[in-house]
Amino acid sequence: MAAIKFKKEFYNLIKEGKKTQTLRIPQKRLDLKKYDFATCIFEGCDEQIFVTITDVGYKYWQSLNDEDAKREGFDTLDDLKKFLYSIYHDVPSWGRLYYYRFKVEGFTVRVGEENEENV
Repeated sequence: MAAIKFKKEFYNLIKEGKKTQTLRIPQKRLDLKKYDFATCIFEGCDEQIFVTITDVGYKYWQSLNDEDAKREGFDTLDDLKKFLYSIYHDVPSWGRLYYYRFKVEGFTVRVGEENEENV
């Protein structure tokens, strides 16, 4: 099963369905296609989220819009672009970004959240 790596800060956004897309530069492109099942793993976090890829494609930096920001879990397009620059320092304004849209299928349980009947 494919794995998608995320920063820990995105765990709750993905789990709650507020982040439904990830953007990657060509060098970080994922080997995923529509309908693939993948595991989201988070830096410094044992929990995982399982997703189905609903769409894959690319767009150019200048064509990013408010809908992309919302899918990424950001309030504004400016916030999304600042974040992308913070991790991809040299994204050119004409650069291509690959998007992977997904829906949550399930997740592992955080330690301490187990149902006592299942312990």
